[in-house]
Amino acid sequence: MTWYTIPYLYGAALATYIAVAGILWALHRLNRDDLLLPVGAMNYMLLLTVSQYMASKIGAFVGPLVIPMGVFTYSASVAMLDFLTLKYGRRVGYWVVRIAAYLQVLIFIINWFVIGYPPATFWASLQGSFASIMGVSARVAIASITAFLISETYDVFLVSRLSGGVLRRVGYSDPVAMTIDTLVFIPVAFYGVVPNIWLLMASQLAVKLSLVPMTMLAVWINRRALKYGLAIQQSK
Repeated sequence: MTWYTIPYLYGAALATYIAVAGILWALHRLNRDDLLLPVGAMNYMLLLTVSQYMASKIGAFVGPLVIPMGVFTYSASVAMLDFLTLKYGRRVGYWVVRIAAYLQVLIFIINWFVIGYPPATFWASLQGSFASIMGVSARVAIASITAFLISETYDVFLVSRLSGGVLRRVGYSDPVAMTIDTLVFIPVAFYGVVPNIWLLMASQLAVKLSLVPMTMLAVWINRRALKYGLAIQQSK
C-alpha cells in the first residue's frame, strides 16, 4: 500500500457520488423533473455495469486489508436506487432492480460471445489483450448479479417501509443492504481463489459502511427534488 491509497479511494468515491447526485440536482433546478426517473435509472445501471468489471481487480487498502475495486461505484449505485425509491415508490424501485438484473445478464452474455468469436487474422495476436480488458470471469459476473439482486431488492423494501425523514431511511437501510451484498458476493466470486476470503469480506464491508455518509450526502443534495417523495410513498 502506498501513502495515497486511502485519499485516492475516497476521493474517487466522493467525485463519483457528487457527479451522479449533481446530475439529478441540475435536472431539478432546470425544472426537468420529468427526466429524473430515466436519468436516475440510467446512472444506476451504468454504475452497476462499471462495478461488475472493476470488481475483478483486488486493490490494497490498509495494512493487510484488500478490496474489490468496484466497491465505491456499487455504493454510489445504492444512492441512485434510494433516490428513485424515495421519489417514485417501492414498485418503481423493484422494477428498476429487475431491469438492471436483466441488462447485467445481457451484457455478460454479449461480452462473452464477442470474446469467443473468431477474430480476423491480423487481429488474432491482440485477442488475448481484448479478453483481458473486457473479460469478466463467470464467477464474478454471477456473484455480482446475484448479490445486487438480493441486496438491492431488500434495500428498496427497507427504504420504502421505514418511517421518518429520508436521511434516516437511507442511514438504516443502506448498511443492511450493503452487508447482504458482501455476504453473498465475496464467497460466490472469490471462494477458493483469494487466500483469506474472510479478510476480503471484512475489508469490503468496512469500506462500504464507511461510504454510507456519502450516500446520505447524495440524497441530501437532492432533498428538494424529493419533496414529493414522501407523499408518493404514503400512497403506496
